[in-house]
Amino acid sequence: MKLKLRPTVIGGDKLDNDFVVLFEGRSIGRIRQADERIGYNPGWDWAINPPLPVPPWGNGSEDSLDGAKAAFKAAWERFYATLTPESIAHWHHIQDAAKR
Repeated sequence: MKLKLRPTVIGGDKLDNDFVVLFEGRSIGRIRQADERIGYNPGWDWAINPPLPVPPWGNGSEDSLDGAKAAFKAAWERFYATLTPESIAHWHHIQDAAKR
């Protein structure tokens, strides 16, 4: 399963160490450096976030970007395996409507 990262852009500004995760050209989550935490140096947060109910294990933190990418991919593969054709169609419909 091939996932791609693209820099997160908010209000025209590209954020440092912050990425949107794409699967088949669709946004499915985010990985970002969580340097705002005190006492955790610095950590990388990841979260699956398509417009569907996501289980509690659909997000987490890792010590490195590579660790966050690996954890995200494992969780995405587990999550995607649970999706029905109907839930995938619903997800695509919601994302497509939001783009319009």
